[in-house]
Amino acid sequence: MSLLPLLLLLAGCPIYGPSPVQREVQVSCQSDFDCPLDAFCDPGTNSCIAFDFGICLTDGDCPVGSYCERSDGGCYIPAIAECRADRDCSSGFECDFRDSCRPETNGTCLADEDCAGDALCIENACTPVLDTCQFDFQCAAGFTCANNRCRFLCGPQTKCPSGTACEASLCEPLVGECVDSSECPDLATNCVEGICLRRCEEGCDAAIEACDSEGFCRPRTSPDPQAPSPFCRTNADCDGTLCVEGMCRTECDVTAPEPDVICASYDGQVPLCGPDNLCYAESQMRSDCRMQSECPNAQDCIDGKCR
Repeated sequence: MSLLPLLLLLAGCPIYGPSPVQREVQVSCQSDFDCPLDAFCDPGTNSCIAFDFGICLTDGDCPVGSYCERSDGGCYIPAIAECRADRDCSSGFECDFRDSCRPETNGTCLADEDCAGDALCIENACTPVLDTCQFDFQCAAGFTCANNRCRFLCGPQTKCPSGTACEASLCEPLVGECVDSSECPDLATNCVEGICLRRCEEGCDAAIEACDSEGFCRPRTSPDPQAPSPFCRTNADCDGTLCVEGMCRTECDVTAPEPDVICASYDGQVPLCGPDNLCYAESQMRSDCRMQSECPNAQDCIDGKCR
């Protein structure tokens, strides 16, 4: 055994512990958030690199972001403030899916509470209510509008979009499904905000998924992109009908003996004559909610009805 460290100590010279040793962990990643807390994402290989913390005497012996606990000579990651929403974090930080404060990412959100005013968190972006769905007809075929989000209808044999699973006949997000990418089913998926999402390069199902700005396949929850928005701007945009609040409406006569027959003869999807002498879909005529917050007892707002 070498006596050099002992001689240096007796001479009053500081002893520095060995530098942290990096070892590769076979986990695919896109960012540090895909990796365990004691690892980082190597952008060159898209692999999580874990630190072998070893022994330390000063903070300089530890990886960036950790500190040296001199009582036991180990490197530790500082405790992160706990939170439930962005407002619980200091300025410049946001609350992530692990209920921890992290540096803020502009324009993103995890819950409606993270958005200002009456905006809603749709596909991790704060979206004005008027740009979200209220009724099923605003969504693509096979979707229903639930709590301002187009949700894919599902059954036992249905393949739900990336990051969702069939629950009560709707493909719902699996929030809290993972903490790092090692918990996802395969190397084609990454843990993003607590959900295992497939990378766009692996192929998104265009009918039910959309590729986000970060390169991940997310469920389509916005109104049908193929539908005109708004449906009309002036009466000239409608085929002989009236443009009312951005939608083409057929006129009817509520005082007629069978006013609904007039509407149904024009379009079976809007078979009811409203008090304003315009034809409406049944869900529109009997709507009692625009948002889930308008429903009692934590009911959902589905197709404009509290259920």
